[in-house]
Amino acid sequence: MALTAADKRDISRIVRDSVVPMFEAFSERMTTGRQVKTAEEQALEVLGRALAPTLTGPRFAPLEERVVGEVIESVIVPKKRKKRMSQFNSAVKKGMAAAKKSKYYGPKGTLTSPKRAFAAVTKIASKLSRGKAVRRTGSSGVIARAMPKWGTGPRSGR
Repeated sequence: MALTAADKRDISRIVRDSVVPMFEAFSERMTTGRQVKTAEEQALEVLGRALAPTLTGPRFAPLEERVVGEVIESVIVPKKRKKRMSQFNSAVKKGMAAAKKSKYYGPKGTLTSPKRAFAAVTKIASKLSRGKAVRRTGSSGVIARAMPKWGTGPRSGR
Protein backbone atom coordinates (compact mmCIF):
# COMPACT_ATOMS: atom_id res chain seq x y z
CA MET A 1 0.00 0.00 0.00
CA ALA A 2 1.54 3.27 -1.10
CA LEU A 3 1.39 6.46 0.94
CA THR A 4 -0.60 9.34 -0.43
CA ALA A 5 0.68 12.92 -0.46
CA ALA A 6 -1.60 13.77 2.47
CA ASP A 7 -0.17 10.87 4.52
CA LYS A 8 3.36 12.03 3.78
CA ARG A 9 2.49 15.58 4.88
CA ASP A 10 0.96 14.27 8.14
CA ILE A 11 4.03 12.19 8.90
CA SER A 12 6.42 15.08 8.21
CA ARG A 13 4.31 17.39 10.42
CA ILE A 14 4.37 14.86 13.30
CA VAL A 15 8.13 14.46 13.00
CA ARG A 16 8.69 18.20 12.78
CA ASP A 17 6.47 18.93 15.81
CA SER A 18 7.74 16.23 18.17
CA VAL A 19 11.08 14.69 17.22
CA VAL A 20 12.96 17.69 15.84
CA PRO A 21 12.58 19.87 18.99
CA MET A 22 13.82 16.98 21.10
CA PHE A 23 16.98 16.63 18.98
CA GLU A 24 17.55 20.39 19.00
CA ALA A 25 17.30 20.52 22.81
CA PHE A 26 19.70 17.62 23.07
CA SER A 27 22.23 19.21 20.73
CA GLU A 28 22.06 22.51 22.66
CA ARG A 29 22.74 20.69 25.90
CA MET A 30 25.70 18.84 24.43
CA THR A 31 27.35 21.87 22.84
CA THR A 32 27.26 24.22 25.82
CA GLY A 33 30.38 24.15 27.93
CA ARG A 34 32.85 21.32 28.26
CA GLN A 35 31.65 17.87 27.19
CA VAL A 36 34.32 15.69 28.80
CA LYS A 37 34.99 15.40 32.54
CA THR A 38 38.37 14.53 33.95
CA ALA A 39 38.84 11.34 35.94
CA GLU A 40 39.15 13.34 39.17
CA GLU A 41 35.85 15.13 38.53
CA GLN A 42 34.13 11.82 37.77
CA ALA A 43 35.57 10.26 40.92
CA LEU A 44 34.40 13.18 43.06
CA GLU A 45 30.95 13.03 41.52
CA VAL A 46 30.69 9.27 42.17
CA LEU A 47 31.83 9.72 45.77
CA GLY A 48 29.43 12.63 46.24
CA ARG A 49 26.52 10.56 44.99
CA ALA A 50 27.53 7.68 47.25
CA LEU A 51 27.77 9.92 50.32
CA ALA A 52 24.65 12.00 49.68
CA PRO A 53 22.47 10.36 47.01
CA THR A 54 19.42 12.45 47.93
CA LEU A 55 21.16 15.77 47.22
CA THR A 56 22.08 15.04 43.63
CA GLY A 57 19.05 12.90 42.86
CA PRO A 58 18.87 9.86 40.61
CA ARG A 59 20.85 10.07 37.40
CA PHE A 60 21.66 7.67 34.61
CA ALA A 61 25.42 7.69 34.14
CA PRO A 62 27.17 6.82 30.88
CA LEU A 63 29.10 3.57 30.68
CA GLU A 64 32.50 5.27 31.11
CA GLU A 65 31.42 6.94 34.34
CA ARG A 66 30.00 3.69 35.70
CA VAL A 67 33.25 1.84 34.94
CA VAL A 68 35.35 4.53 36.65
CA GLY A 69 32.98 4.51 39.63
CA GLU A 70 33.13 0.73 40.00
CA VAL A 71 36.93 0.78 39.88
CA ILE A 72 37.13 3.49 42.52
CA GLU A 73 34.51 1.76 44.63
CA SER A 74 36.37 -1.55 44.50
CA VAL A 75 39.57 0.18 45.67
CA ILE A 76 38.11 2.46 48.36
CA VAL A 77 35.11 0.61 49.81
CA PRO A 78 36.25 -2.27 52.07
CA LYS A 79 34.80 -5.72 51.57
CA LYS A 80 32.74 -7.21 54.38
CA ARG A 81 34.92 -9.52 56.42
CA LYS A 82 33.93 -13.10 57.06
CA LYS A 83 32.80 -13.62 60.64
CA ARG A 84 35.22 -15.62 62.77
CA MET A 85 34.02 -19.11 63.66
CA SER A 86 33.20 -19.57 67.34
CA GLN A 87 35.12 -22.07 69.45
CA PHE A 88 32.01 -24.16 69.93
CA ASN A 89 31.33 -24.34 66.19
CA SER A 90 34.93 -25.26 65.41
CA ALA A 91 34.76 -27.97 68.09
CA VAL A 92 31.56 -29.33 66.53
CA LYS A 93 33.17 -29.26 63.09
CA LYS A 94 36.21 -31.22 64.28
CA GLY A 95 34.02 -33.59 66.28
CA MET A 96 31.85 -34.37 63.23
CA ALA A 97 34.97 -35.02 61.17
CA ALA A 98 36.24 -37.41 63.85
CA ALA A 99 32.85 -39.15 64.03
CA LYS A 100 32.90 -39.62 60.27
CA LYS A 101 36.43 -41.09 60.36
CA SER A 102 35.57 -43.45 63.21
CA LYS A 103 33.70 -46.76 63.11
CA TYR A 104 31.04 -45.74 65.63
CA TYR A 105 28.36 -44.07 63.51
CA GLY A 106 28.57 -46.35 60.48
CA PRO A 107 31.40 -47.54 58.26
CA LYS A 108 34.49 -45.31 58.14
CA GLY A 109 33.92 -42.34 55.88
CA THR A 110 30.10 -42.39 56.06
CA LEU A 111 27.59 -41.53 58.74
CA THR A 112 24.55 -43.82 58.69
CA SER A 113 22.73 -41.58 61.17
CA PRO A 114 24.15 -38.08 60.88
CA LYS A 115 21.42 -36.61 63.09
CA ARG A 116 22.36 -38.92 65.95
CA ALA A 117 26.06 -38.21 65.43
CA PHE A 118 25.44 -34.44 65.45
CA ALA A 119 23.43 -34.70 68.65
CA ALA A 120 26.24 -36.62 70.35
CA VAL A 121 28.92 -34.22 69.09
CA THR A 122 27.08 -31.10 70.27
CA LYS A 123 26.43 -32.65 73.69
CA ILE A 124 30.12 -33.53 74.06
CA ALA A 125 31.19 -30.04 72.93
CA SER A 126 28.79 -28.50 75.44
CA LYS A 127 30.09 -30.68 78.26
CA LEU A 128 33.69 -29.84 77.43
CA SER A 129 32.98 -26.12 77.27
CA ARG A 130 31.44 -26.27 80.75
CA GLY A 131 34.32 -28.39 82.07
CA LYS A 132 32.23 -31.52 82.72
CA ALA A 133 33.61 -35.03 82.50
CA VAL A 134 33.37 -36.91 79.21
CA ARG A 135 33.91 -40.63 78.71
CA ARG A 136 37.43 -41.40 77.49
CA THR A 137 36.53 -44.59 75.59
CA GLY A 138 34.16 -45.33 72.76
CA SER A 139 32.62 -42.80 70.42
CA SER A 140 32.60 -40.05 73.07
CA GLY A 141 36.34 -40.37 73.61
CA VAL A 142 37.10 -40.29 69.90
CA ILE A 143 35.01 -37.15 69.44
CA ALA A 144 36.34 -35.43 72.60
CA ARG A 145 39.98 -36.05 71.64
CA ALA A 146 39.42 -34.47 68.23
CA MET A 147 38.01 -31.26 69.71
CA PRO A 148 40.32 -28.34 70.53
CA LYS A 149 41.28 -27.67 74.13
CA TRP A 150 39.00 -24.91 75.41
CA GLY A 151 36.51 -24.21 78.16
CA THR A 152 36.81 -23.30 81.84
CA GLY A 153 36.60 -26.50 83.83
CA PRO A 154 39.09 -28.93 85.34
CA ARG A 155 38.72 -31.26 82.34
CA SER A 156 38.72 -28.49 79.70
CA GLY A 157 42.41 -28.97 78.94
CA ARG A 158 41.92 -32.76 78.50
